[in-house]
Amino acid sequence: MICPFCEKNLLYRERPNRTCSGCKRRFALDPKGNSMRLSDLRLRRLLAKLTDDGRLKISVDQLGAPALPRATSDTSDSPVVEALGCLWVPLLVGVVMVVVGLSAEDMGGFTIFGSVLVLIFAIGMLSALIFGKRKPTTHPLSGFRGVLMSNWKEVYGSLPPGVVEDFPYRRLYVPEGARVALLCPDRAIAAFLVANGLPERYGVAVTTELDRLPEEMPVVVLHDASAPGCRLAIRTREALPGRTVIDAGLPPRAVMQTPGAPARRGDKPTSDFIKWLGESGTLTKAELNWLARGWTVSLVAVRPAKLLAAVSRTVERVGAATGPDPERRKAESVGFLTWPGEDGR
Repeated sequence: MICPFCEKNLLYRERPNRTCSGCKRRFALDPKGNSMRLSDLRLRRLLAKLTDDGRLKISVDQLGAPALPRATSDTSDSPVVEALGCLWVPLLVGVVMVVVGLSAEDMGGFTIFGSVLVLIFAIGMLSALIFGKRKPTTHPLSGFRGVLMSNWKEVYGSLPPGVVEDFPYRRLYVPEGARVALLCPDRAIAAFLVANGLPERYGVAVTTELDRLPEEMPVVVLHDASAPGCRLAIRTREALPGRTVIDAGLPPRAVMQTPGAPARRGDKPTSDFIKWLGESGTLTKAELNWLARGWTVSLVAVRPAKLLAAVSRTVERVGAATGPDPERRKAESVGFLTWPGEDGR
């Protein structure tokens, strides 16, 4: 890696304890010390790209999301199937060796070794059945947050320029003249929108909690493509009868078949949860199947400039729709995010 201070090209042994052997200064990120393979210089390049060379402010999670390793959508749901994929070769070899050993003289060793391979297969499959239940997943960016909040602050004294901390818990941000309420449970995205002046430009009150929404204003619900995100839009309408509630979230259909969309596998929702979502009539069968497998695409994975532009268009139209019913219905039909593909991210 290149030292961010003296620009010396350092081998791993030349940078012990994140310290350059040339200038003796300590840096924040070693590519071999984090799963995202980030260095100080790579993070700065990534930051410049995501902030449009400093014109935008972004959250910690938005900075880390593009560096996450991609998940593959063909990953099996079943630990038994995954175990079979790993153990079919020992099984095949073991069966062949047992057959050869039993059908020929002086081949007892084949029978014994083949039996051992078959036994390994049986033990592996049994273990998958007993212990194969998926463990609850941790947030994929939790490690990145920890590194940035500790190592980077230790070296540089603060977060990188243009990076903001998450929206405070249970805060309601109300600018003067607010006429639209925005509900976004993702504190990283709420902080991003506030930091870039969206509330003041369009008169938008921002909160992450349903019970903190101001009264009377039309509500825009901003959520990721996930089962909990889709649930939030439904529950907001149920909790606010008579209020205009606009689902401006990222719909599963916009990302689930799109190459390059960074879908990640989380904990699978219960069958009752998926059934309840289906009864709402807002999701297709394909979307429900995708959600049932635990897939999600977070808003922090959307390019910040695109996200800000899309949310701005939506709240601007909703704020302007204070007249006759046709105008309000037009606002309610406003589409939100589609996935732009690899070249548009």
